[in-house]
Amino acid sequence: MNKLALLTLPLFVTACGGESDNASSSLGPTLNLNAAYTSYVKGGSSVTGEISGYCQGTKVWTLSPTFSGTTFDGKPALISNDTQSDVMAANSNKFCTNFYSSNKGGKVYKINYDPTTLVPITNGSNPPGTVYSNQVPLPTSVKNGSSGNWFTTLTYENSVPVIEGVLTWSVTADTPTTLLFTTLDTAYTVAGKLLLFKSYTTYRINADNTLTDLRKNIQATSLATGGQGDQDIYEVYK
Repeated sequence: MNKLALLTLPLFVTACGGESDNASSSLGPTLNLNAAYTSYVKGGSSVTGEISGYCQGTKVWTLSPTFSGTTFDGKPALISNDTQSDVMAANSNKFCTNFYSSNKGGKVYKINYDPTTLVPITNGSNPPGTVYSNQVPLPTSVKNGSSGNWFTTLTYENSVPVIEGVLTWSVTADTPTTLLFTTLDTAYTVAGKLLLFKSYTTYRINADNTLTDLRKNIQATSLATGGQGDQDIYEVYK
């Protein structure tokens, strides 16, 4: 799993708040985001993504249904296996081939969740990989205009923290019976607090309180692309 994609984990990048509503909140239904997210995580998912923009190709991303286990440091967890297969267009640039790396040669990653709240938790490895903090469970009741903070991350390389991430979410109108749920992962360098990317992932919250993967927009800065300018990558799921 590449770093820019790290918080495209289901759902998926400063969690200290809850939910807020704007003046347009009367549009559309009120749905249970927590139940939809719980069903999505526990049941597993698999999507095929068509990649366009700065990078072109396809990806197949599968998250297994969760199973009970423990983190490396012995904490109870619900665990999902993360696998991904990428096929990039011929003559893709170095950034794209590195970014879409098929889980670094087919490696299966394990995503750890709190057994009660299902917020993502640190896997307890030493040295650490990505450390999650400030997690806030998603609310049971959301409507158009709802928003909040979810969690923060700190990603290490060679035991040194290099990237910090902030993941927030918002809900907007869709149809008379559904809503759109969008997560925003914003990543900065630890040194200098320089923006690396923003990644927007959008799901549909269905009337039966389930989630459907729709699309993603990754806005990578010139710092992330190695001096190739600010670039947009789009993924549309089916």
